[in-house]
Amino acid sequence: MSHPCFIVEHMFDELKTAVTNLREIASRIDVDVIDGKSAAELVRISEDARRVIEGLRTSAIGRVGTTEAWRVGGSKNSAEWVALHTGTPIYEAQAVVILADQLRHLPQTVEAMNAGKISTAQAVEVARGATAEPHSEERLLNLAKSSTVRTLRDEASRVIAAATDEVERHKRIHKNRSLKSWIDPDGAFHLKALMTVANGALVMAALTPFQDEIFKAALKSGEYATPEAYAADALVALCEAKTASVQDLSAAKPARANAVMNIRVDMAALKRGHTEHGEVCEIAGVGPIPVATATEYLGEAFLKLLVMDGTDIRTIAHMGRAIPAKLRTAVEERDRVCQVPTCDMSIGLEIDHIKPFSEGGPASLENLVRLCKRHHLQKTHDGFRLVKIAVGREGGSETRWAWRAPPDLKRTG
Repeated sequence: MSHPCFIVEHMFDELKTAVTNLREIASRIDVDVIDGKSAAELVRISEDARRVIEGLRTSAIGRVGTTEAWRVGGSKNSAEWVALHTGTPIYEAQAVVILADQLRHLPQTVEAMNAGKISTAQAVEVARGATAEPHSEERLLNLAKSSTVRTLRDEASRVIAAATDEVERHKRIHKNRSLKSWIDPDGAFHLKALMTVANGALVMAALTPFQDEIFKAALKSGEYATPEAYAADALVALCEAKTASVQDLSAAKPARANAVMNIRVDMAALKRGHTEHGEVCEIAGVGPIPVATATEYLGEAFLKLLVMDGTDIRTIAHMGRAIPAKLRTAVEERDRVCQVPTCDMSIGLEIDHIKPFSEGGPASLENLVRLCKRHHLQKTHDGFRLVKIAVGREGGSETRWAWRAPPDLKRTG
């Protein structure tokens, strides 16, 4: 029988040979001369390789931690050792150490990572939820296969909220609230904040009207930027508006739409005073909050309360183009990002009739969907379609979307 150390050394030799071969093959590929279809295939192959290596790397980092091999060389902890030996920033090292520690108790997630079925970003969200509620691991892994990281993150947050004491968690986060700023070596100013979901929602609600105006102005001028850039501009605009109003209280302020936050809460949870498994109480697009916090906000004029299982939004329909206010609120709350799979655009969304209004499509919850401007134009003018797909899950099935290109585009690749 071969000695275990010999087997390990042999596997390491094979892995080193594979890495050497990979480098050699990569050096012979001239990306500038391949066509677009080949480039797309190269991305897929590279992603498969990256996922496998990252899964192996994360597991190895976990083993370095449990064996305390990081003590060799004088590192003060596992994260410092990882940062030193991998050339990554300490915050990235800390994140992977946390993930590696969580994965020690999540064999299905480890298997999915090592098989390249999920990315590291997806593994982080699965681990977050499954660490709080181990029985959710399989469900979160299945969700990871068919949704964006944003959707997976939202579901993981709901799992955590249901599995922990919501009031104590809220108090703990509030106690650790912080706002830090610093200048990096390039001279850029950075902000980092930590606060409760409720307070974070207030911040984002104050920024939203400014961000929407900036986005609309950018569309007209043709100068496009990322949503994060518009958010940064909105923060500056908010501060400038506040500074101007303090300096001259009589100065006329530009008219802006009131910021609105939608609270989603199950009726049963609202009556009971806390959520139970499978129920939600959250600020739409931000995250879970205690029912007590939601109750405090009910009288605020700038908040809308969309009580689930209350008004049956599905019964509201209109054969004209006009969309009733309750129905519009329901669509905006349900579709917090563009509904084209993998698109995470959350600003400048437009409501679209799935079956066109010109073909008799009603303004109903089932026939309305929010899309970003680019995908809305593709659907309206370029022949793209949203197709409903029923996905089986425990307790029934759920509807998801598929984005279908027109036949002529499929043929050209």
